[in-house]
Amino acid sequence: MRKKKKFIFLDNNSVWDNRLYFVSKIFNYRKKIYSLQKHIGGSFSYSLLAHGSTVGQILFSSNLPQKFWYNNLPGNIVILRYLKKYSIFFNLSKKNKCVYSKAAGTFCQIKDINSDFNLCKIILPSGIIKLISSDCFVKIGRCSNMFNKKLVYGKAGFMKFFGKKPKVRGVAKNPVDHPHGGRTKTNSPEVSPWGWVTKKNK
Repeated sequence: MRKKKKFIFLDNNSVWDNRLYFVSKIFNYRKKIYSLQKHIGGSFSYSLLAHGSTVGQILFSSNLPQKFWYNNLPGNIVILRYLKKYSIFFNLSKKNKCVYSKAAGTFCQIKDINSDFNLCKIILPSGIIKLISSDCFVKIGRCSNMFNKKLVYGKAGFMKFFGKKPKVRGVAKNPVDHPHGGRTKTNSPEVSPWGWVTKKNK
């Protein structure tokens, strides 16, 4: 019997209003740590947790300058133009869609700010430098679960719990199991286990 998958609908759309919320619950889901947030109006939403945030911490979403902020803690949603140089952030939203730094433990950094053209030069987690509009919404800090890259799975079968099964090459099989098996690799085209040509139009 196959186990049913669970889904979470994230609230990454940052609207142009000022609202307070607090972290009511923290849980781990698919290598990242998420938080259940309760807003002032009584509504709940799921969101990515920043590294260092705790249960009961009061956060906010604001489009105002830094002197009007409620606090300066990781996890707050602010506009990129109000951050200082060399600040780190994650979950950069562009056109109400999260674009950069979504993986566990990643973050971006502001390298330079050009206020004349309303642009920011940022460094992505891969090291690539990009020019981004300063009107994008970001989350202050670093994405949660920063030690995810140090996790050792131990075997390929461990990834079955994440929905990924190991694949065996056809060359490594016996002739009765696959047309490529048993040292039969020649200049003939690659075929599927049932003998269909897989790269016919290439």
